[in-house]
Amino acid sequence: MNIIYDQWLSEILKRKAYKIEVDNHFIENKGQQIVKDLQSKKVFLYSKVPVESVSLIEFLEKLRFHLIDTNIVLRKPVSSRHKFSGNALLRFACPDDENQVVELARRSFTFSRFHFDKNFPVDVANNIKAEWVRGYFTGKRGKYMVVALADKIVTGFLQLLKNDSGILTIDLIAVEKTYRKKGVASDIIAYAEQNCQKINQIKVGTQLANVPSMGLYERLGFRVTEAYYVFHYHSSKIG
Repeated sequence: MNIIYDQWLSEILKRKAYKIEVDNHFIENKGQQIVKDLQSKKVFLYSKVPVESVSLIEFLEKLRFHLIDTNIVLRKPVSSRHKFSGNALLRFACPDDENQVVELARRSFTFSRFHFDKNFPVDVANNIKAEWVRGYFTGKRGKYMVVALADKIVTGFLQLLKNDSGILTIDLIAVEKTYRKKGVASDIIAYAEQNCQKINQIKVGTQLANVPSMGLYERLGFRVTEAYYVFHYHSSKIG
């Protein structure tokens, strides 16, 4: 299925949002007309294609999609070797953490496709991240969440997905500004590696422009395996 309705994002944006899965079969079988029909309405459309797929990129650009982000996927085998910094107490999240985690997410992100896209007001982009992590506490998204605390205050979190093949995916990670560059992010990731059950690999996607995150993951032993271009289409400005 090439057209995927994103109900969660639609509710936040108050307009229909769709993910467009582009492949050669879609292009050759009325894909252009299908997308144009969607574009005749009040919509937000997004698509992610491999950087080497020139024909898919050209298809999206002809339909007035704009390149927003280059998404880099990194992977590493699970390891139990890590020297913890001791700068935070680490544990799995509990329901009482919800408000603190949500507000930390709301104020922590600048490197995201929603923040890069100038058609999203900053408060809307921030709210998307806040509601993203709220989904863990409402049971809608995520298998695990690890939190870091100092004096009972949440100073960092790591939201995680897990598939049936034992791959643990970093869905979202944030650390309070005053606790950055103190080993907290590395500690949270290592805690997940050592305490999440039946995993053999850990995977993350980040923005090419997010140099600090790229450096962190490479220091932890992650290696680049894939790269994608992320495209957005807006029928009108959001907000």
